[in-house]
Amino acid sequence: MKRASFSLVAAAGIAVLLLSGCSGQPEIKALNRDATPADALPAFVTVPEPVNGETARLLATRDGVRYFVAESDDSKTACLAVVPPGEPPNWFVGCGPNTGTGQIVESAGAGVSSARLLADGSDTAKLEPGWTKVTENILVLDP
Repeated sequence: MKRASFSLVAAAGIAVLLLSGCSGQPEIKALNRDATPADALPAFVTVPEPVNGETARLLATRDGVRYFVAESDDSKTACLAVVPPGEPPNWFVGCGPNTGTGQIVESAGAGVSSARLLADGSDTAKLEPGWTKVTENILVLDP
């Protein structure tokens, strides 16, 4: 009898793990950490509704360009804000559904490289020509 109850508990535990892993909601771990002063979006950067700019986290800095992620309160929409050094007009934001794995959004601004925001665990083993992996969540198309 003890063996049957152990098997039942083990099966239930495995089922919980499998179901929690299949929630379909991608994760960007940076959004789960406490914010630091570096995570604050510059005052001139705005994100569209329903995204909450207070959720912004700095994901990377490359060649002076800062890459931020922010999400909606229900976590269904995520935005990538790309902020190059210099005057404010060069920044851009792209948003997309935060509902699957892989690419969430690709965005580009005038005179700046394109960038892609990826969910954690996205397959980046075979990048398209010209794309560079900056972090787990950011790919940049080099000019």
